[in-house]
Amino acid sequence: MENLEAAVQCALSSNSNAEMKAQATQYCEQIKNSNDGWQLCLNLFIKSPPSTPEVRYFALQVVEETIENHLNNLDKNQQDYIKQTLWEWIKISLDINEKPFIKNKLAQSIVQLFKNQYPENWPTFFDDLIGLVDQSMNTPRSNTLIDFFLRICSTIDEEVVSLLINRSSNELQKNTLIKDTMREGAVIKLVEYWFKILMTNCQANPSIANKCLNIIGQYVMWIDIKLIVTDTFMSALYQFMNVEELRMAATECLCSIISKGMRPLEKLQLIQLLNIPNLLPQLKFDNIDFEEQIAKLINLLGVELASLCDDVKEIPEAKTMAYGYIQTLFPYMLKLLANEYDDTSSALFPFVNNYANLLKQQKKVGFSDIPNYQENILELLKVIIAKMKYDEDIEFSFGEDEDEALFIEMRKNLKVFYDSIFAIDENVSTQTVFSIVCSTFDRINIEKIDSSNSSINASWSEAELALYLIYIFGESKRATLNYEPGSVFYQMIEKMFQSNVIYYPHSAIPIMYFEIISRYTNFFDIHSQFIPNVLEAFVCNRGLHNSEIIIKTRLNYLFARFVKSMKAKLAPYVQTVLTNIQNLLIIQPTPITLNNLNSQSYNDLYLFEAVGMLISLESIPIEQQSEYLGTIIQPMLNTIDEIISKSLYQMDTPKNMQFTHQLNHIIHAIGSIGHGFPNISLLQNNITPPWIAIFNKTLESNVVVLERLSDQNSIRDSIRYVLQRLIPCIGSEVIKFVIPMMNGGLLTKCSKNELTSLLTSFFDLLIHKFKNNSLPIMNELLYPIVERVFIFLNQPANGTDDIISMFELRRAYMNFLGTIFTSSLQNILISDSNSKHLPMIMESVVHCARDSADIQSQKSALSVLGKMVNVWGGTTEQTSIPGFVDFIYQQIVTIIFEIIMKNEFNFHNAESLVIMNEISALHLTILQKQGVKYAEYLLSYFFPSINCPSQAANDFVNAMQNSDKKTFAKYLKVNIIYIIVFNY
Repeated sequence: MENLEAAVQCALSSNSNAEMKAQATQYCEQIKNSNDGWQLCLNLFIKSPPSTPEVRYFALQVVEETIENHLNNLDKNQQDYIKQTLWEWIKISLDINEKPFIKNKLAQSIVQLFKNQYPENWPTFFDDLIGLVDQSMNTPRSNTLIDFFLRICSTIDEEVVSLLINRSSNELQKNTLIKDTMREGAVIKLVEYWFKILMTNCQANPSIANKCLNIIGQYVMWIDIKLIVTDTFMSALYQFMNVEELRMAATECLCSIISKGMRPLEKLQLIQLLNIPNLLPQLKFDNIDFEEQIAKLINLLGVELASLCDDVKEIPEAKTMAYGYIQTLFPYMLKLLANEYDDTSSALFPFVNNYANLLKQQKKVGFSDIPNYQENILELLKVIIAKMKYDEDIEFSFGEDEDEALFIEMRKNLKVFYDSIFAIDENVSTQTVFSIVCSTFDRINIEKIDSSNSSINASWSEAELALYLIYIFGESKRATLNYEPGSVFYQMIEKMFQSNVIYYPHSAIPIMYFEIISRYTNFFDIHSQFIPNVLEAFVCNRGLHNSEIIIKTRLNYLFARFVKSMKAKLAPYVQTVLTNIQNLLIIQPTPITLNNLNSQSYNDLYLFEAVGMLISLESIPIEQQSEYLGTIIQPMLNTIDEIISKSLYQMDTPKNMQFTHQLNHIIHAIGSIGHGFPNISLLQNNITPPWIAIFNKTLESNVVVLERLSDQNSIRDSIRYVLQRLIPCIGSEVIKFVIPMMNGGLLTKCSKNELTSLLTSFFDLLIHKFKNNSLPIMNELLYPIVERVFIFLNQPANGTDDIISMFELRRAYMNFLGTIFTSSLQNILISDSNSKHLPMIMESVVHCARDSADIQSQKSALSVLGKMVNVWGGTTEQTSIPGFVDFIYQQIVTIIFEIIMKNEFNFHNAESLVIMNEISALHLTILQKQGVKYAEYLLSYFFPSINCPSQAANDFVNAMQNSDKKTFAKYLKVNIIYIIVFNY
């Protein structure tokens, strides 16, 4: 035993060397798994003087596992020895200061014995257990054994009753026998004993009383409730709810009583008997935790009653009673819903939700069961709106603080209830919101010029709430918002502008203010007299000039949204707006490290895009558009020229890349301005706009930048960005810059991810946009692109991220080839300069089709093969190219059978079915282009080569010749298995 004790101590010690620790652990495992290890461990557990708690826990754990899993392997004497030894030790040696984890493990061990032997072999278990405690009454060991008795009771519920544990059917059957036997007599004794312990200890030892209440709450779920709900117990329980040390556990116990599963009428009778609405006024709401506990009680009762209202709706008397109880409970729900602590309020959300659903149902029958519903929803809506208000003392952080994030989540939940109330009675809800919003703005009167004359009698959180209510107002209205003068919405917006709330000195105000502006642009389209107010707010120091980056970033986006929606009305204000934001369009050098430079995003690009939209408004003369553009772009070009001509970028260091960063920012800004301009193909006249020349100058400048800094991937990203953004607005003019930029570094020095982006974003756009006009440059760039792809795809992948980027490049490459065929540019593949590379390209497609590790690439590759066959797979010189028919039979046909004959191909997998569809389409395409020759090839050569029986081969060919794509795919799914079984 000493050896085991030492081994356990060594295995658990952090100071043991690794070798000794491993040996000790191995020895402990040997003892644990041996047939008689439990004897050694039982003696180690009870020995005196005792070992350390950790050693004794290990020993008891071995004993408990033996009882649970191997007790039936022991003879009766051994079983009795374990039982008597543990029982005697509990009776004599269990100490009040024993570690809780030892007590819990000991209780589990006794309960495992109980589960194994009760009722057949230990029918007196509960008499013995109660006797154990009785013998200690009025002795110093009394509290120790009462505590252990309660642990046993709790563990029995966990091990025999709890639904949270998955159990085998045999265990469930055994547990049912135990419960049924307990109900016949033991439960009555237990309940009486719990009451005795409870009343004896409620003053002298609240800790034991609380444990007793918890156990009653556990057991009430499955024993006869009449044993618990008695006048004596309920009277005591209600008294405990005003005893500070007991009220939490007493309330939890009451919740368990209410939660008990019962028939609807019986549950209603129980609720009537409990008469909780009569209890609530007697309670002291003087503690945060207790208020939350009572909120849970009211919520539980409310949810039960709401369910009962539906369950007993065909029984008038019962229905009236259920609705009456809800009405009696309603004021208490409101009181705690309005609690300043959000956890308390949130505890009532299920009740609020169910109550709102009840009202929706009642609306259909004219609120016959809730005649005073309007008063209720008015009060409920007021509380909900009040809870939507920020805490005045919260440190506003735009949702980044944990407490604020929790509040925002709660506000979303409250919004659901708010919407429900609007659906129940829109008139009452509208007037309530209108009153709150207008009264708030009436208390705010800010003078823009002389703030000393301002009058602010509303807190920032009240102002933010008023704005939030306007913001969500349209979402809750079922009908289209009424924007007419005098309408509720009109008056709220008017009040908002009159108050000058945008100038309220708090960070929470600007974003919500401009969210409203951006959301309700239809209102300003109708009431254009407010547009100057909006634009003035945008360009002020609370708007686009805001000193807080997070606000400015969001407002740049909202400004762009507003401009995009209001284009038709903004022309008269363009000059004023540009003048007021001119300083924001100057891009200064900013210190930045090399690492941050490569992941930098610019928060003002939406602003530049909005500027592009403003400059290019259709109602502005085209010459004026060019003048505006030149005024903004020329300083940027001058800065680029200065940085390049003076080689300022060479002054950059990894710790400060300010000039490279400035170049990147300017190039992105130019691209965003261009993105705001209209698509040149949509212009009504055929006149070439003069601003195209200005954008051409920017691209010429960018070519120079790329020549100098092509090694910087951030510069390449910027050039690619501007090139893509300018394609729509300058059209084919961009084509002449593609070759210089690709050869200048965009292609020749790009990374794997950059190449993927070029293929998916730039070349795809270029081909779709210009089609045949792109043919010369695509003919020149085809091989350099393919060569670059092969360089990356032939590199070994290092790690998961590299594998993912490899797959992405392969998909982009396959889609690129597919786009070439879709846009009828396939002649670039067989041009004089590229035809010698075609076999290599075709082989790469076959390779992708063969690789089932990347389903998307495989599908795209099969699609590309189909397009190749469709274009070059004919039987005449005009419909084919040299060597391609051989490629069909030697490569394509082989691969499309090989794919589905692989062991890993799963015919029941959704992704595999996608591949199957592509394969069936490819079969039919080959048949369409090659005709009977394909059928004869399969019958006379291919199927015999894989030992496929002639009947199966004939069936396949016949199905192929007489099916459409969908039907043939179904045939393949069902019948290909018969071909696969032959040794391919």
